[in-house]
Amino acid sequence: MALVLCMETATERCSIVVASEGNIIEKIYSSGDFDHTAQLTLLIEKCLRLGNLQLSDLDAIAISIGPGSYTSLRAGLSTAKGLSYGLDLPLLPIDSLSIIAAGAIQEHSPTKATLYVPMIDARRMEVYTAIYSPTGETLEMANAAILTPDSFCTYFEQEISLVFAGNGAPKFSLIASSPFAIFSSVRSDATYMPALAEKAYQQKAFADVAYIEPFYLKPPNITVPKKQI
Repeated sequence: MALVLCMETATERCSIVVASEGNIIEKIYSSGDFDHTAQLTLLIEKCLRLGNLQLSDLDAIAISIGPGSYTSLRAGLSTAKGLSYGLDLPLLPIDSLSIIAAGAIQEHSPTKATLYVPMIDARRMEVYTAIYSPTGETLEMANAAILTPDSFCTYFEQEISLVFAGNGAPKFSLIASSPFAIFSSVRSDATYMPALAEKAYQQKAFADVAYIEPFYLKPPNITVPKKQI
Protein backbone atom coordinates (compact mmCIF):
# COMPACT_ATOMS: atom_id res chain seq x y z
CA MET A 1 0.00 0.00 0.00
CA ALA A 2 1.57 3.25 -1.12
CA LEU A 3 0.79 6.83 -2.09
CA VAL A 4 2.73 7.32 -5.32
CA LEU A 5 3.36 10.33 -7.52
CA CYS A 6 3.35 9.05 -11.13
CA MET A 7 5.02 11.13 -13.84
CA GLU A 8 4.70 10.30 -17.56
CA THR A 9 7.07 12.43 -19.67
CA ALA A 10 8.20 10.20 -22.54
CA THR A 11 6.42 11.99 -25.38
CA GLU A 12 5.06 15.40 -26.39
CA ARG A 13 2.60 15.80 -23.49
CA CYS A 14 3.40 15.15 -19.86
CA SER A 15 0.87 13.99 -17.30
CA ILE A 16 0.88 13.64 -13.53
CA VAL A 17 -1.16 11.32 -11.31
CA VAL A 18 -1.29 10.80 -7.57
CA ALA A 19 -2.43 7.28 -6.75
CA SER A 20 -3.06 5.28 -3.61
CA GLU A 21 -2.88 1.48 -3.74
CA GLY A 22 -3.02 1.70 -7.53
CA ASN A 23 -6.14 3.89 -7.53
CA ILE A 24 -6.09 7.41 -8.96
CA ILE A 25 -6.70 10.24 -6.51
CA GLU A 26 -5.95 13.15 -8.84
CA LYS A 27 -4.56 13.72 -12.34
CA ILE A 28 -3.41 16.65 -14.46
CA TYR A 29 -1.99 17.22 -17.95
CA SER A 30 0.36 19.73 -19.56
CA SER A 31 -1.27 22.39 -21.72
CA GLY A 32 1.28 22.33 -24.55
CA ASP A 33 3.69 20.08 -26.41
CA PHE A 34 7.31 19.56 -25.34
CA ASP A 35 7.10 22.10 -22.53
CA HIS A 36 8.08 19.69 -19.78
CA THR A 37 10.90 21.72 -18.25
CA ALA A 38 8.68 24.77 -17.73
CA GLN A 39 5.52 22.98 -16.62
CA LEU A 40 6.50 19.83 -14.75
CA THR A 41 7.06 21.16 -11.23
CA LEU A 42 4.00 23.41 -11.51
CA LEU A 43 1.86 20.46 -12.56
CA ILE A 44 3.11 18.37 -9.64
CA GLU A 45 2.32 21.17 -7.20
CA LYS A 46 -1.17 21.66 -8.65
CA CYS A 47 -1.95 17.95 -8.73
CA LEU A 48 -1.06 17.54 -5.07
CA ARG A 49 -3.04 20.65 -4.15
CA LEU A 50 -6.14 19.36 -5.97
CA GLY A 51 -5.83 16.12 -4.01
CA ASN A 52 -5.38 17.99 -0.70
CA LEU A 53 -1.94 16.43 -0.38
CA GLN A 54 1.61 17.53 0.31
CA LEU A 55 4.94 16.19 -0.87
CA SER A 56 5.54 14.86 2.64
CA ASP A 57 2.51 12.55 2.25
CA LEU A 58 4.12 10.61 -0.61
CA ASP A 59 5.64 7.16 -0.25
CA ALA A 60 7.35 6.93 -3.66
CA ILE A 61 8.00 8.61 -7.01
CA ALA A 62 7.28 6.75 -10.26
CA ILE A 63 8.68 7.96 -13.58
CA SER A 64 8.37 6.78 -17.18
CA ILE A 65 11.97 5.83 -17.90
CA GLY A 66 11.80 5.43 -21.70
CA PRO A 67 12.09 4.87 -24.52
CA GLY A 68 10.83 8.19 -25.85
CA SER A 69 11.88 11.74 -26.61
CA TYR A 70 15.42 12.41 -25.37
CA THR A 71 14.63 15.89 -24.05
CA SER A 72 11.34 14.84 -22.48
CA LEU A 73 12.87 11.84 -20.73
CA ARG A 74 15.76 13.91 -19.35
CA ALA A 75 13.40 16.57 -18.01
CA GLY A 76 11.17 13.99 -16.33
CA LEU A 77 13.92 11.91 -14.78
CA SER A 78 15.81 14.96 -13.51
CA THR A 79 12.70 16.14 -11.69
CA ALA A 80 11.92 12.66 -10.36
CA LYS A 81 15.47 12.18 -9.10
CA GLY A 82 15.40 15.55 -7.39
CA LEU A 83 12.17 14.71 -5.58
CA SER A 84 13.34 11.22 -4.69
CA TYR A 85 16.63 12.44 -3.27
CA GLY A 86 15.23 15.53 -1.53
CA LEU A 87 12.33 13.69 0.09
CA ASP A 88 14.26 10.46 0.70
CA LEU A 89 11.69 8.44 -1.23
CA PRO A 90 12.18 5.37 -3.44
CA LEU A 91 12.25 5.97 -7.18
CA LEU A 92 10.25 3.57 -9.36
CA PRO A 93 11.29 3.49 -13.05
CA ILE A 94 8.41 2.32 -15.28
CA ASP A 95 8.97 1.29 -18.91
CA SER A 96 7.20 3.79 -21.18
CA LEU A 97 5.98 1.11 -23.60
CA SER A 98 4.49 -0.93 -20.77
CA ILE A 99 2.45 2.12 -19.74
CA ILE A 100 0.90 2.39 -23.21
CA ALA A 101 0.32 -1.37 -23.32
CA ALA A 102 -1.47 -1.20 -19.96
CA GLY A 103 -3.75 1.49 -21.36
CA ALA A 104 -4.47 -0.50 -24.52
CA ILE A 105 -5.31 -3.61 -22.49
CA GLN A 106 -7.60 -1.52 -20.29
CA GLU A 107 -9.40 0.09 -23.22
CA HIS A 108 -9.59 -2.93 -25.56
CA SER A 109 -10.93 -6.14 -24.03
CA PRO A 110 -8.36 -8.89 -24.59
CA THR A 111 -9.02 -12.28 -26.12
CA LYS A 112 -6.73 -15.28 -26.38
CA ALA A 113 -5.93 -14.22 -29.96
CA THR A 114 -5.08 -10.59 -29.16
CA LEU A 115 -1.67 -9.04 -28.50
CA TYR A 116 -0.76 -5.44 -27.74
CA VAL A 117 1.81 -3.34 -29.59
CA PRO A 118 2.66 0.06 -28.09
CA MET A 119 4.48 2.44 -30.43
CA ILE A 120 6.38 5.64 -29.62
CA ASP A 121 7.28 7.87 -32.54
CA ALA A 122 11.01 7.85 -33.32
CA ARG A 123 10.72 10.09 -36.43
CA ARG A 124 10.31 9.21 -40.09
CA MET A 125 8.88 5.67 -40.32
CA GLU A 126 10.68 4.44 -37.21
CA VAL A 127 9.07 3.65 -33.86
CA TYR A 128 10.07 2.29 -30.48
CA THR A 129 7.92 -0.75 -29.92
CA ALA A 130 7.42 -4.06 -28.12
CA ILE A 131 4.73 -6.73 -27.93
CA TYR A 132 2.70 -7.59 -24.82
CA SER A 133 0.30 -10.38 -23.90
CA PRO A 134 -3.26 -9.70 -22.65
CA THR A 135 -1.91 -9.99 -19.09
CA GLY A 136 0.82 -7.40 -19.70
CA GLU A 137 3.67 -9.89 -20.03
CA THR A 138 6.44 -8.80 -22.39
CA LEU A 139 6.56 -11.14 -25.40
CA GLU A 140 8.99 -9.11 -27.50
CA MET A 141 11.44 -6.73 -25.85
CA ALA A 142 11.63 -3.04 -26.69
CA ASN A 143 13.28 -2.33 -30.02
CA ALA A 144 13.57 0.38 -32.66
CA ALA A 145 11.68 -0.76 -35.77
CA ILE A 146 11.31 0.74 -39.23
CA LEU A 147 7.71 0.26 -40.32
CA THR A 148 6.86 -1.28 -43.70
CA PRO A 149 3.63 -2.78 -45.11
CA ASP A 150 5.04 -6.21 -44.17
CA SER A 151 5.68 -5.37 -40.53
CA PHE A 152 4.08 -7.89 -38.13
CA CYS A 153 3.00 -10.10 -41.04
CA THR A 154 3.99 -13.29 -39.18
CA TYR A 155 1.33 -12.49 -36.57
CA PHE A 156 -1.31 -11.50 -39.12
CA GLU A 157 -0.73 -14.71 -41.09
CA GLN A 158 -1.60 -16.65 -37.94
CA GLU A 159 -4.80 -14.56 -37.61
CA ILE A 160 -3.57 -12.98 -34.41
CA SER A 161 -5.09 -9.55 -33.79
CA LEU A 162 -2.66 -6.82 -32.80
CA VAL A 163 -3.81 -3.68 -31.01
CA PHE A 164 -1.51 -0.79 -31.92
CA ALA A 165 -1.39 2.17 -29.55
CA GLY A 166 0.79 5.19 -28.81
CA ASN A 167 1.76 8.26 -30.83
CA GLY A 168 3.66 6.09 -33.34
CA ALA A 169 0.67 3.92 -34.26
CA PRO A 170 -0.94 6.37 -36.74
CA LYS A 171 2.11 6.00 -39.00
CA PHE A 172 1.53 2.27 -39.29
CA SER A 173 -2.20 2.77 -39.86
CA LEU A 174 -1.33 4.50 -43.15
CA ILE A 175 0.40 1.44 -44.59
CA ALA A 176 -1.18 -1.54 -42.76
CA SER A 177 -3.80 -3.50 -44.70
CA SER A 178 -4.47 -6.53 -42.49
CA PRO A 179 -7.96 -6.92 -40.98
CA PHE A 180 -6.18 -8.15 -37.85
CA ALA A 181 -4.59 -4.72 -37.25
CA ILE A 182 -6.58 -2.74 -34.67
CA PHE A 183 -5.67 0.89 -33.98
CA SER A 184 -6.28 2.40 -30.57
CA SER A 185 -6.52 6.04 -29.52
CA VAL A 186 -4.55 5.24 -26.33
CA ARG A 187 -1.42 7.39 -25.92
CA SER A 188 1.26 7.83 -23.24
CA ASP A 189 -0.62 8.78 -20.08
CA ALA A 190 0.15 8.67 -16.36
CA THR A 191 -3.37 7.38 -15.68
CA TYR A 192 -2.16 3.98 -16.86
CA MET A 193 0.79 3.96 -14.42
CA PRO A 194 -0.71 3.39 -10.93
CA ALA A 195 -1.06 -0.41 -11.08
CA LEU A 196 2.45 -0.75 -12.55
CA ALA A 197 3.87 1.60 -9.92
CA GLU A 198 2.11 -0.19 -7.05
CA LYS A 199 3.48 -3.53 -8.27
CA ALA A 200 7.00 -2.10 -8.52
CA TYR A 201 6.68 -0.64 -5.01
CA GLN A 202 5.52 -3.93 -3.52
CA GLN A 203 8.38 -5.75 -5.26
CA LYS A 204 10.82 -3.06 -4.03
CA ALA A 205 11.98 -2.47 -7.61
CA PHE A 206 13.71 0.76 -6.59
CA ALA A 207 16.26 2.56 -8.75
CA ASP A 208 19.63 3.85 -7.57
CA VAL A 209 19.01 7.59 -7.78
CA ALA A 210 22.71 8.36 -8.23
CA TYR A 211 23.18 6.19 -11.30
CA ILE A 212 19.88 5.71 -13.11
CA GLU A 213 19.67 7.13 -16.64
CA PRO A 214 16.80 7.31 -19.15
CA PHE A 215 16.29 4.23 -21.30
CA TYR A 216 16.95 5.84 -24.67
CA LEU A 217 17.11 2.57 -26.64
CA LYS A 218 19.05 4.45 -29.33
CA PRO A 219 21.84 7.02 -28.91
CA PRO A 220 20.77 10.61 -29.62
CA ASN A 221 21.37 11.88 -33.16
CA ILE A 222 23.83 14.68 -32.49
CA THR A 223 25.10 16.61 -35.50
CA VAL A 224 28.02 19.00 -35.83
CA PRO A 225 26.98 22.51 -36.90
CA LYS A 226 28.25 23.51 -40.33
CA LYS A 227 29.06 27.05 -39.33
CA GLN A 228 31.89 27.62 -36.91
CA ILE A 229 31.69 30.54 -34.53
